[in-house]
Order: sequence, then structure tokens, then C-alpha cells
Amino acid sequence: MATYTYGVGDQGRTVFQMAPGRVWLSRLCGMPCGYDNADGGPPRAQGLAILTTNLGRFEADQLSLVVGDFRDGEVLLKWQAAAGAIEYESRWSFCAETGVWSRKDRLFNRGAIPLTIYRCQARFVFPPTRYELYVQDSRWCNENQGQWLALPTGELKLGCEWGRSTQGGTPYLGLREVGGDSGIAFHVLPQGNWTIRASTHAVMSGLPSLVVELGLADEDLRLALASGATLDLPELLIQELPHGQPHLAAPQLHRYVQRHLFAAAKPEAPVVYNTWFDQFEVLDWSRLRQQLAAAREVGCEVFVIDAGWYGPDGSSWWLQAGDWREKTNAAFYGQMREFADEVRAAGLGFGLWMEPERFGPQAPIRHAHPEWFMAADGPMARIDLEKPAAYAYLRDEISRLVETYDLAWMKVDFNFSLGYDTSGAELLHYYEAWYRLIDEVRQAYPRTFFEGCASGGMRSDLHTLSHFDGHFLTDTVNPMDVLRIGEGALLRLPPGRLTKWAVLRSLGRHIPRYTLSVAESPIAVATPGGALWEPAQTVDVDFAAAVCLPGMFGV
Repeated sequence: MATYTYGVGDQGRTVFQMAPGRVWLSRLCGMPCGYDNADGGPPRAQGLAILTTNLGRFEADQLSLVVGDFRDGEVLLKWQAAAGAIEYESRWSFCAETGVWSRKDRLFNRGAIPLTIYRCQARFVFPPTRYELYVQDSRWCNENQGQWLALPTGELKLGCEWGRSTQGGTPYLGLREVGGDSGIAFHVLPQGNWTIRASTHAVMSGLPSLVVELGLADEDLRLALASGATLDLPELLIQELPHGQPHLAAPQLHRYVQRHLFAAAKPEAPVVYNTWFDQFEVLDWSRLRQQLAAAREVGCEVFVIDAGWYGPDGSSWWLQAGDWREKTNAAFYGQMREFADEVRAAGLGFGLWMEPERFGPQAPIRHAHPEWFMAADGPMARIDLEKPAAYAYLRDEISRLVETYDLAWMKVDFNFSLGYDTSGAELLHYYEAWYRLIDEVRQAYPRTFFEGCASGGMRSDLHTLSHFDGHFLTDTVNPMDVLRIGEGALLRLPPGRLTKWAVLRSLGRHIPRYTLSVAESPIAVATPGGALWEPAQTVDVDFAAAVCLPGMFGV
């Protein structure tokens, strides 16, 4: 038996052990692994992967190791199954500076017939003892809300809701032994729907082992892999939780992702003004000119028009999504380019809101090309990006807006779920195309800042963030909410990649301060109580601004 060690000391050390046809972990980021320091226990609690296909279920000894290559900071493992028809590859990279592991798995169909995949996930096994799990609930205006849970028996399954990668939960799991002083964190970089499953497995009468399996969702998976084809699975990041505390691991994660995921990102963001919280979708040219003057005075560098500018023949910004023609009966009355020129003449860049993936029932393109669209969320439809003509149309529409209005900033929103994936790929192929499209647009327009948004933070994962210049934290702009939601976000995402708004409205001298008359009282300033102005509350301007400064600042 051979032993391969990465890292130094017990804290953070990872140890692989290899015997003929087998490889296992005896320690991962400082946490003991396996059963009795070996790859023992029932098959459900062995090995480093689980695979279920039309050719059978493969785990433990049913995946036969054919390559075990251990080098400085790199590990390559390959298994075969089904008499060589299936090859499973796992590449691990260790960053000694931060202690973060990256694991990238790939599946090959080496057989002569198509392979149908029902489940294909990475597996990690931990020895019998009592564990606590750190998970994050994540809902609109309540993203990233974490808690520790005990798992004495049974199973805990985390996942997202139909393409909204951080709605329902975040792709993050913390793990520590009850009463112990070490821990470990798993991060999934989703491509499509994802799942994290933690389950207990009894061995005779003792305490159960804990098995963590994670990666591409398997609830509706029936992915067809043609002969000779390859499937790339979501990347995983694994790191130590010093003293079992998630917040102590965050700085090292930030350093890692800034270097490895965001190396090509824009080094800084302009200070942005956005029109949304003035009158929401109601856009009045004369009022916008006043806002432009104020934005310039306080030092904003980009002026962004939010929803409400498009759909020439209607009034609902929600139902007209997908019709990216200017309104002719409201807003700029078809003359938004003239206002964009005014913005640039004032010394600011011009920006625009768009929601490219959602197509409402009033979007003409849905009627012109119904074959391009698939049912999604209620009356909404999503575009089938696997169709070349549909892909080209959407890419060209985004490009047309950037070029027509010479955009310095585009806010790319995502306000619906993508719906059930009838192809059986759990939206894997949709996201492959979507990320490729966004990358093409960003490469074509390097001077434009592309900000991601998803009803705030409903798609704020590391993989999505690597394809944008920044991402909106949450739709609630109340400073206390921003602090609460940002605290959980920083366990997964670096602060300098998140946009936050200080939203302020003067109330004049209408609220008396204690011991003072109304006339003697200072001007009061209000901020929304959440994602709307009702209810509002008074706020200290310095506090509201300070909350948003650790990040990409906007007003």
C-alpha cells in the first residue's frame, strides 16, 4: 500500500492511500476519512464516486482503479467499469498557499452503444461519529441564511430550484465533528441543477458513517452520452474549516477564487447610479435629468436605466420581457439614445437593464419563432440555446443593445425559474450554452461592465460569478438586511465581486427629533424597509453608505 500526503501538520493535511485496483482518502483537509482508517464499511460508504447508468450501478470495488498518478499539487485518478465501456476520471489540484482543493471529474463513454446516466457524483466518506452540518437557506431577500444542523441518522439533501442556483439553498456544505476542533467545507460550482447529499450508514451496532455525495442533480437525470462522448461534471472546491468555523475559512477561499476563477476579471468597478428605486419602472425624462445631475455631483461614474424602458406597445415591464425595443408611448418615447448622449456629455457612462433569458407572452419573437422556446415559469418561456438560430438571435440582441446605446454597463437580470428540463440533463446543456454566450459577449465588448442579477441573489454562485464582472447581492436594500445577507454570502463569495446599493430619499424637515421642533430638526433621510419603499425607515446616511462600501458601490 502506498501513501501520498499533501499539506503539513494535522490541520489541513490530506492523505491518499492506494492499493492494487483501489484508492481512498484517510484524511481530507484535516478531517479523518474512511472507516477505521481504511476503505471499509458497506459499499455505500466506500470509494470516491457513485455512478448509476443503464449498464448498472458502480461504486466501491465496482469502479476499478487503472491510473493513480500523484505529483506535487496534482492528483489524477482513473477508474473503469462495465468491462471498460465506462471510464471515470478525477483530477485534483491542491493550492498550498490557501489549502484549497479543486476536484474536476469527467466521464467517458468508451463503449459502442449510448450510455444513459442517472446519477454521477463525487463521494466522500467520514468515519463513525457524531457530526454537525452547516447549510444555508436562501430565498428572495433572505439569501445565504446559515445554520448548523445535527444529523444523527437518515439523510439531508440540498439543492436548487430549476436553474436558480441559490434559490432554496446554496451549493455549500460545512461539516464538523460534534465537540471537535476541525471541519471541512464543500463548494459546488454548479452547471445546471446541483445537489449535495449527506447520509448516514450504519455498520453493525456502532455509530453510523457519514457519506457526502455532491455534484450534478440526479432527481430527473437521464442524460444520454453517445459512444465516444465525454461528460464534464461540476467542479468542486474543498477546504479546511479552521476550528470548525466557516468564517475562518472565507479569507483563504477569497484568495483562491480571485486568483483561479477571476484572474481575468475587471480590476475595479465604477460607482453606479441605478434608477430603479426612484419610481421603479416609471421613467420620466425631466426627472431623470435631475437624477443625472445629482449622480454626477456625488461622484457616480455610470448612470443605469433599469426596467421600464422597453416594449413599444404595452405598459407591463414584466410581461414584455423579451421585446427589447424602446417604448414609444412612455419613458423616452423612442429617443433613449438622445438621453444616453446627455449622460455621456455629463461625463458618465450609460447603462441599461436587460433580462435576456426570460420571454413574456407579449414578446413578438415567441410568436415569430415558437420552435425556439420552451415552457418555463407560468406564462414565461425560456429560449432553447441548443438551437443555433435561437442562440445567435439572443447573442445578437444583447450585442445590438450594447452597440446601439454604447453601453458602459449592462445589468443582466434573471427573474424566473427555467422550469423542468425535459431533455433529462438537469439544465446542464442549457448552462453550457448560456455561459458560452455570455463569455462571447464579454469578449466582444471588453469595455462594458456586465453585472449579474437574479431577483437579487437567486443565482449568486461561484461559477456564474466567474462569467460576469460582478453580481448583485440581494433585492432588499435595507442596510440591516444587506449586512445580514452579506455575512452569509462572504462564506462563498469574495466581497469585491458583489454590488450593493445605498438607497436614500430625503424626507425634509418633517420628522421632529426629540426635544426639537420640526423646524429645528435636521433633514431626515429614509431607506426602504426591504425591496420596496413600503415600509420605509429613517437611516443615517453614513451608516447606509458604509454598509455598501465593502463591495461594488452603487446608489
